[in-house]
Amino acid sequence: MLNQVTKKLSKMHVRRNPNLSIQSTASYSQLSPPAHSATSGAFLSPTIASRRGLLSRSPPPSPNLPSLIPRHGKKSIQPSQSRLVKRILIGCCGVAFLLWLILWQLYSSSQQAVGYDDENEGEWEMVGGSRLPQEPSAVAVQDAKGRMRWTVSIPQNYEFPLRPEQYREICHQSMEVSKEVRQEAHASKGFAKRMLGYYQQDQYYIDVQEAEEQALLPPSKAAGRPKGFVEDEAIADGISTAGLKVCDRSLTYVMETEDAGFGNTMMRLWMSYGLAKAENRSFFIDDTRWPYGNYKSYFQPPPSANCLPPPPSHMVPCPHTARHLIASGATVKSTFGHSFTEEWEDPTKMRVQRQHKIFALARTGYEALFKLRTDDDEYVSSRALELYGHVKSEGGLSIGMHVRRGDKHPLEYQYAEDYIPLSRYIDTARELYIDLVESKNNNNKRKLLGGENPLTSRHTSSKMILTSDDPLVYASQELGPNGVRAQDRIILATKAALEAAQATQKTNPWIDEITGWEGGFYRDVFFSLGQPVGNANELSKASSQEVPEGAMKLRELVGRAYLLDLAVLGRADSMVCTVSSVSCRLLAVMMGWSGAVGEGRWRNIDGEFEWRGIMW
Repeated sequence: MLNQVTKKLSKMHVRRNPNLSIQSTASYSQLSPPAHSATSGAFLSPTIASRRGLLSRSPPPSPNLPSLIPRHGKKSIQPSQSRLVKRILIGCCGVAFLLWLILWQLYSSSQQAVGYDDENEGEWEMVGGSRLPQEPSAVAVQDAKGRMRWTVSIPQNYEFPLRPEQYREICHQSMEVSKEVRQEAHASKGFAKRMLGYYQQDQYYIDVQEAEEQALLPPSKAAGRPKGFVEDEAIADGISTAGLKVCDRSLTYVMETEDAGFGNTMMRLWMSYGLAKAENRSFFIDDTRWPYGNYKSYFQPPPSANCLPPPPSHMVPCPHTARHLIASGATVKSTFGHSFTEEWEDPTKMRVQRQHKIFALARTGYEALFKLRTDDDEYVSSRALELYGHVKSEGGLSIGMHVRRGDKHPLEYQYAEDYIPLSRYIDTARELYIDLVESKNNNNKRKLLGGENPLTSRHTSSKMILTSDDPLVYASQELGPNGVRAQDRIILATKAALEAAQATQKTNPWIDEITGWEGGFYRDVFFSLGQPVGNANELSKASSQEVPEGAMKLRELVGRAYLLDLAVLGRADSMVCTVSSVSCRLLAVMMGWSGAVGEGRWRNIDGEFEWRGIMW
């Protein structure tokens, strides 16, 4: 409890200690000479009669050498000046150490803010004190019965959501403090596990709400619905939330990410929704600092939670058994890491069949959340009818092809520094047609192809629908007239197209050079859209600074173009893509497990890899 200031270590939390080391020093008993040493004064003293006979009667010692026996009537030599200086220095060091120790005890309860490095996690130490840390932290507390417990403390002066590095820090601290508390409680029983199972309850963890009820944490103030929460269907329809109770359990997905890709956010969002429904949690979305702007700029409102979100201080990223969870790009390793895989993969199956339950989570999120804004959704429906209606009516096959370039390179070693050639896409599309159309019914093959000229029917009743982040792919000679662009509502233009368009207009003297979207999607290009970037240092800060309205409009166009491509292509009968691209894995989810995996209509051409959900 907060008033237990006299008890030792009534509050403990974890902090990073980059200089933590273990030093061993020799004991003073090892430094002092033994009592029976032959050089002791008692052994050589001439005043002791019993030992005087041991002295030899040799001539007097040389005047150049000091005598072992002090001469009678003469004073002993005084310590030298250097020895005195050494003693003074040793004394000063001791005083300085004592002062440092006192200062460390006075300020040990305050946690210093530290950075987080994914590659070098550093060392950690437990710090005791009588006050809660001033930063969001995992803390160990002592309950009313004197038992050590741990929880997560988020001061109420912090705005929601926290920064990504703070969520990562809390998860790492939670693992460390949980391990320390369990080891202390089971000291007599042996070693305590560093990590618990995904759904294994930590008996020493106390949820924030329970900790407040027991006065272990200060009570939270009613803050209402956070301003960054996306309005659900009920709120968008004007239904009042007055009288609703706070959700018993919830999962909130924070869309803030350091990744510029839209696809990663989509996969994590779908998986989080599916996980929330599987765990009987209410689901909320926060888009406060999403690089693409507002959720409603792209999608219709998500399903209603029918309850109120908890106070921000109750929403924590770890442990997973907490009542109100936060999931984001910063907590991928905690929410969808090793423990999640061990829990949700099917150990009784082989290869991709092990991913069936994980695929189902993403599919649940897709069905509930992938509803484009009204005008874009109407366009997708009309475009899909235009592209696929004739093919389906004649019993043909529509083959979707997604070509990813830019900063995403294949997993296959041969092309790890390059891209999969278009010829492999076309060859796989041909194999799909043979497997799914020509070999579907060998006895009625001629009837299926519609007449005596099967080659003509092959080209008229089937289409290859193409999407790519690189506009140059659409004009490739390898595709020829067989490749049809998925959508033309929002097009990413090349430099040549922009210059051709400008030639018909009045030349702007303030534009030095026109830059197109050649090569594909690049993170730095996306974050520099509409930004007054002048050098490399400014470019590195472009993703974190306030985004101007004009730049956000450009980002929205890029995001909507991606979603339109995905939505139209996802309605094709079959798919050819590279599994290294998250868009390829999203398209499999849109096709469904039965069609994509069961019937083999989804083909990966990036090595022998198979479908996976979130890669981290």
